[in-house]
Amino acid sequence: MSSFFLRIALLIAALALAASTTARAQEAVNGDAGSKVLALERLWGQASHLRDIKALDAIFDDDFVNLDIDGRLMTKAQTLADTLTTGPVEIVVESTGARVHGNTVIVTGVLHLKGVDGGRPYVRRGRFVDTWLYRKGHWVVIASETTPMED
Repeated sequence: MSSFFLRIALLIAALALAASTTARAQEAVNGDAGSKVLALERLWGQASHLRDIKALDAIFDDDFVNLDIDGRLMTKAQTLADTLTTGPVEIVVESTGARVHGNTVIVTGVLHLKGVDGGRPYVRRGRFVDTWLYRKGHWVVIASETTPMED
């Protein structure tokens, strides 16, 4: 094989190796982002149950939009106020999945809500979609939507 073709073959091999390494590195970053956001999802549930407004304030972006399971469209301020005024809610997440798209993670899942409203206990089940954005060095949720499900 001539030196020209040998150099071309080596260049192609080097490019293939670099592409493979880059793809593996991106998969690790994506997996890491998904894991971090799923951990934040769990913290969100705990903070809601404990009515930890400080934790929720850090999790929610300032422009957070929440379409609640009962159909109310709420801002961050309204969601935080609602958390303080409603009775304790137990949030049990059945399943979740995370898809990473650059600096955005979409989380989907199914949850059960247990609480008391107007003195009466309730149990609700819903499917949710949460959108997280990596902004200013940390992950924040920018939108959440929960749709009721039949049991």
